[in-house]
Amino acid sequence: MYDDNAIIDDININRMLEKHSFSVKIKILTPASALKDSLLSKLNKVGLIAEDVNMKEPILPQVFDADVLVNGFTNINKSIIDASPKLKMVHQSGIGIDNVDVNYCTSKSIYVANVPLANAVSVAEHTIFLMLYLAKNIKNIANGGTSLVTRKEENILGSELQSKILFIIGLGATGIEVAKRAESFGMNIIATTNDPFSKRPDIDRTYFVNEIGGPDMLSQWLVRADYVSIHIPLTEETRELISENELNSMKNSAFLINVARAAIVDRESLLNALTNKIIAGAAFDVYWEEPPNINDKLLHLDNFLLTPHVAGWTSESVEAITNIIVMNIVRILHGELPLTIVNRELI
Repeated sequence: MYDDNAIIDDININRMLEKHSFSVKIKILTPASALKDSLLSKLNKVGLIAEDVNMKEPILPQVFDADVLVNGFTNINKSIIDASPKLKMVHQSGIGIDNVDVNYCTSKSIYVANVPLANAVSVAEHTIFLMLYLAKNIKNIANGGTSLVTRKEENILGSELQSKILFIIGLGATGIEVAKRAESFGMNIIATTNDPFSKRPDIDRTYFVNEIGGPDMLSQWLVRADYVSIHIPLTEETRELISENELNSMKNSAFLINVARAAIVDRESLLNALTNKIIAGAAFDVYWEEPPNINDKLLHLDNFLLTPHVAGWTSESVEAITNIIVMNIVRILHGELPLTIVNRELI
């Protein structure tokens, strides 16, 4: 439906169209003030306004007249969809759509759109940051008493990324950006993707990987990896994809990175693997409940690191995200399809 370069080329709002007088109700369901401010400003430039949904109040009475819902992490289920009879589009402010009932939207001819490219670089950079944090053993060094004003802890060592094997699960836009950056560290990169035959590392270096395989290679390549990084959506097929057997097959020195969705990893299996040093450590930017319970056992492990779902939130990514959202809103007002439509049955 869309082409990566076409989205980027068309993203300049000043070139989209002149102001118009469409009557449309746009409701924003996200507490992210930076995104809201940017979105409201750009909508105003094309003659549109939006209303902020108070997340502390009941949602249904606030969205009954919505034509467009711009959503963050709210569960857009049947009750919300039915309560919004005018709804034309649900637009996610990220790439994930696991909190939207896409099938029900499709049955109601409601578009679902996301932002598949906007934060790929931001998430990839955060992934490398997590890898370096684990490699340098920062958490254990800090817990050992080392600080800027004390002597370094001689008995706690870090490691290098160079020559280590990085296994990327999911070679989409973000996975490719991770591979590109990991290559510069001298890592050996292997990756699985749903359509490995369309990506040939032997003839096309744009994927920055040494080997590409299908999902059937998961178990074989987990055994080889020093770092495993997850970049796939949460679906019924990928839920708890990484569980006890997968974790047990990994090296004792291996690290697991998850910036996708927490539920792709089985929670209890991860706790067991980290507690019993079956793997060396894990770093997540996502959690099973957000915000997490501060008493959660995982959060108190020395070999587990959690950042607060900020991998994709940078000034650059917010700029790109809001550009895409405004562009898609304008398109549907002109009777055109969103460029980043998810429910392709409506094409």
